[in-house]
Amino acid sequence: MRRALVPRSKMAGVFLAAFLLAVGAPAFGVRAAAAQPAEFLPPYHALYEELESLVARGLLPSFPIHTRPLARADIARALLDAREKDPSIESDLHYQRLERELTRELEDLGGGPRKETGPLLDVGGREERFRVAIAGHARGDFEDKRRIHYRLLDESSLAARMGLQLWPGFGAYEELGITRIRGQREFIDAIAAHTDLEATVLRGELTGRVGKITGALGYDTFRWGPGRRGTLLLSDAAGSMGFLMLQGSARGKVGVTATALNAVISVADHHYLAAHRLEFEIAPRWNIGIAEAARYSSDGIDLLYVTGLLPYTVVERIRIREVSNDSLRSLERANVMASADVSFRALRALTLYGELLVDDYATESASMPNRIGYQLGFRSDRPWGARAVHFLGEYARVRNFVYSVYYGENYIYRNRSLGYSLGPDAENVFLEAAFDLSRDWQLRWSGDFTNHGEGRLGVPWQPSMGPVSTAGLSGIVEERREVWGDARWMPRDNVDLSVGAGFRRLRNEGNVSGADRESWLARFAADVRY
Repeated sequence: MRRALVPRSKMAGVFLAAFLLAVGAPAFGVRAAAAQPAEFLPPYHALYEELESLVARGLLPSFPIHTRPLARADIARALLDAREKDPSIESDLHYQRLERELTRELEDLGGGPRKETGPLLDVGGREERFRVAIAGHARGDFEDKRRIHYRLLDESSLAARMGLQLWPGFGAYEELGITRIRGQREFIDAIAAHTDLEATVLRGELTGRVGKITGALGYDTFRWGPGRRGTLLLSDAAGSMGFLMLQGSARGKVGVTATALNAVISVADHHYLAAHRLEFEIAPRWNIGIAEAARYSSDGIDLLYVTGLLPYTVVERIRIREVSNDSLRSLERANVMASADVSFRALRALTLYGELLVDDYATESASMPNRIGYQLGFRSDRPWGARAVHFLGEYARVRNFVYSVYYGENYIYRNRSLGYSLGPDAENVFLEAAFDLSRDWQLRWSGDFTNHGEGRLGVPWQPSMGPVSTAGLSGIVEERREVWGDARWMPRDNVDLSVGAGFRRLRNEGNVSGADRESWLARFAADVRY
């Protein structure tokens, strides 16, 4: 059994003490007048596209756009700063969409009232506030070659979100919903016989703020990096997980945001995740991020990982050296990987970005394969009178055996990758063009082109294999080509509807030579709240 630096039975007390310190500091004389309860905007929210557009055009000040989720209050504050610097930004449709969504946060910051649909229940003023909002999220698709043509996706849910805010820095949020947990009927308490429908917690967190320091404890998703199709080190592809996060920031000529994240992969299996990140906003053109993550096993979360102060390779060596029996040292090994990403606004309407992932960079032998992933992309956002056009192109390549190791610490959560959604042995080209007709209407075309070798998540390189090249895709390559056209309608702050039609061509499906097919596709998405 792995040995933790602090027994698991004491960890709840450690977490509680740290959290109360963050939340209670104002009561002991720490000035926090500038604080505001931190409610997070989910990493997958469509409004990040509007933020990216403003940042890409240099209309927002220094802002850590690639360390998500962001606090709604921080986005609202950045919008006010941008409006103060350039009042004409109010006519920008991307700004208008953000302003419409963040009305309450803007009002709390003195930004003036805006017309908005209120929640189902809103009790109290700014100092003590309790809110309840209900929302429906529906995602579905159609494929003419499936036995069941129409399908409602797992992302669909009917939920109620409750929020309690106590100024100046405490917030508690929980989103309870009914959703589908596909293929896990025997492990859930289904709300209807012979279904996978379950009442569950979709997201939830306790947050505390003191000045520029934020502490959060709860159940949520995270996404680090600039990629649109997916990010390499830490993405939201695997879904919500139990977490503890500490984050601090400093702003000057160079803005710095430091984040330490610790998450539970499985308490029963003693599996945990630690990740830390520094993001530098070098105004007005550069944004640079460096990060490291470790998947490890222990009787409880390790305090050296919790702090996020030490490189995880050093933490791993400390843990190994503390083991008294040589035969147990291998049990203390962690799967450590690092990433670096950069975003550069080369021209007023052109941003270049990229990310490099290095897995197990401390190589053990010459026969160990090179396990890396990388991503390159560009985006162009241009106003066109009262309208706007957007173009994006992205290439990603993740080599075979990335995210998996022969000593079992695989970078997996609920059978999904914690990093890039396509997993290892894959390459992808993603193209996107959007035309914003107005604040309420958008037309979009996208192309998603993927090649996938025979490598799979959770299948590691073994030393017994000897030298193996990962320069190309392995075995028979599956080729997937998809093109889509979508129309999106956002008539109010609480309604977001889209429909799309597409075409898919598959070659060597499932890595089986000659298994080819073509099919017509359709999809819809609806987000409605009250």
